[in-house]
Amino acid sequence: MTKRRRIFAAVLAALVALVVLSSSVFLIEHADHDCAGEDCPVCRQLDACVQNLKNLAAAALVVLVAAVFTAAARICADGRLSAYAPRTPVALKVKLSN
Repeated sequence: MTKRRRIFAAVLAALVALVVLSSSVFLIEHADHDCAGEDCPVCRQLDACVQNLKNLAAAALVVLVAAVFTAAARICADGRLSAYAPRTPVALKVKLSN
């Protein structure tokens, strides 16, 4: 099952990279476009490319925030960063024999 997940992740990453690259290339090629009118297909495509890039940036931000919160939750669950973890000799397993 892990091999399938890796392949799926690689294909998905390649598709996202292809969308970003093709949208960027189209925007660069048609940056100095002379609009033909109100229903210009090139302007509509430029708007679609800009929306694609904005949506992918927003999705990347959501994934980044989720990853940060997940990492913080794991650290707190381990007790390394817990504010409520007692710092007593018993909790630290210190042997107090004379």
